[in-house]
Amino acid sequence: MPKFKVIVTDYVFTNFDIEKSLLSDCDAELFVYQCKSVEELTPLAVDADVILNTYLGYLDDEFMSSLNKCKAIIRYGIGIDTIDVDSATKHGIMVANVPDYCIEEVSDHAVACLLALIRKITISDRYVRKGNWNLGYLKPLHRIKDLTIGIVGMGRIGRLSASKLMPFGTKLIFFDPYVKDSISCEYYNAEKVSLEELVSISDAILIHAPSNKETYHLFNKELFFQMKRKPLIINCARGSLIKTDDLVDALTNNKISGVALDVIEDVPPFDINHPLCQFDNVIITPHSAWYSEESILNLQRLATEEAVRVLKGERPKSLVNPDVIKVE
Repeated sequence: MPKFKVIVTDYVFTNFDIEKSLLSDCDAELFVYQCKSVEELTPLAVDADVILNTYLGYLDDEFMSSLNKCKAIIRYGIGIDTIDVDSATKHGIMVANVPDYCIEEVSDHAVACLLALIRKITISDRYVRKGNWNLGYLKPLHRIKDLTIGIVGMGRIGRLSASKLMPFGTKLIFFDPYVKDSISCEYYNAEKVSLEELVSISDAILIHAPSNKETYHLFNKELFFQMKRKPLIINCARGSLIKTDDLVDALTNNKISGVALDVIEDVPPFDINHPLCQFDNVIITPHSAWYSEESILNLQRLATEEAVRVLKGERPKSLVNPDVIKVE
């Protein structure tokens, strides 16, 4: 009988060959579930040593209290908004994520959306399909090189997006309270500014910030009001960073020139009558920025490697709650 039990709460993968192969080396058995609720998961996780979590949540204090011997909860992904990290810490449970499995894909997606908005690619496609072979509906278009691009969140994905924008010759600025100054970003020729300055002088804004209490509804009516140049906005981070009602209002009142969203507040499920669908200058993708065949394999491997470290008594590389070590 295997020494350890590892469970998957829910999944988007076609197989678990990677997990089974890596876990077999440390005497662990994998149990794969596709739970629809935390209530369904709870009795299945009682005796788990490690939990691998995708989208199912919120894994709250009540859930943490039900776990008899769980050492760690590892998120298949970057965000940890499915997990009550403070409660996990209180119960001596490590929380880890996989912060770098899809940074190429997300930065590619963000830049692709930016270019599509700047050149009005999707609008062109819609109008041509209706028989409109002219430029009238595209005006005005502007040269990319002459634009100022603001990046909110200069972490791994923000920096990679910046590096991919450098060849266009655009002016790059960024806001990130956790980056001390522009020196650390001088390779990207990006200047650090306040959030207020960024939104007031940017022609386009890429959002790459994490979801937390500080960033909840960061983009709201007050911030949209400060956008003097009617910028384009691209959000490939988390839906909660933008207050949807205020975004719809900004689009309706021409406060911004367009938006590309890979994430939307309170979505899924997505309603085809969603108010954002009425605008031609809105691009919506189904939280697919992270996806490639390569990123999926990378995600499975990196998450399972964290599980193996935990089962071997080691600290995860991407430990989110280091204070748990003190608790233990």
